Amino acid sequence: MHCVIAERLRREPGRVVAKARENLARWRARAGTDAPGYIEEWAHILSQPWAHIAGVMTDTGEDGMRLRQSSPFAGVLTPTERRAIYDAFRA
Repeated sequence: MHCVIAERLRREPGRVVAKARENLARWRARAGTDAPGYIEEWAHILSQPWAHIAGVMTDTGEDGMRLRQSSPFAGVLTPTERRAIYDAFRA
């Protein structure tokens, strides 16, 4: 799923990063002073150029897998797009 989001990021970096930042802001507001470290980690990543962000989100290493567990990219793909990805993996 993040590979598809990374491609969207390449085409529409402003929109994708803005959505991720909105999600982070919502998470921060909910967490208050007890915000998990991944929120700031993602905030730093999102301040980088789109190519760096795409590299982090698609990294197959331990850090990439860990960060995808708390991905701020919810809402970037439509339900139809997500369903198509899930269906492709089931086939």
